[in-house]
Amino acid sequence: MDDNEKIHLLSQELIPVINDLDEEPKQIVLEHIEACDECENLYAEMMDVDKEIPEHAYDKEVEIKPLKKLVQFNKGLKLLLIAVRAIILFYVTYSSFQFYDLESPGVVLQNFQGGILLFYFPAAVFLLVFTFTFFNKKWLWISLTADAIIIFLFGNMLQFFF
Repeated sequence: MDDNEKIHLLSQELIPVINDLDEEPKQIVLEHIEACDECENLYAEMMDVDKEIPEHAYDKEVEIKPLKKLVQFNKGLKLLLIAVRAIILFYVTYSSFQFYDLESPGVVLQNFQGGILLFYFPAAVFLLVFTFTFFNKKWLWISLTADAIIIFLFGNMLQFFF
């Protein structure tokens, strides 16, 4: 197979995507089209097909929405992360107040803070790593702030009620 046959074969393959080619290969294919009747006919047919397909005038201000199911899945994961935190917090609070005695409210606070360290803190670390991996920085900072408030300040806020 000589070079002309190779260029002919490659030109036939590249004519359908000629508008996507770089300048140099595009010029080589166009030069071959001028010299070859078969490729010229193929090129003319491709241009006719392109003219038959109507072009849509898209509004540039219209935002392309992401896939709906992906957005729903993302929202579902965020709700799951919030629900896991709430369930663990509810469990720690419930188990702290289960043996509530009016004579020793300090024990309730110690149980609560111990439960936070034992249950909530490891779960919060895991959920923060999960958030860092799958969500944007905004959600990471929101989660980190909420976890810090719960771990460091929630027990202190409960002291005001006793």
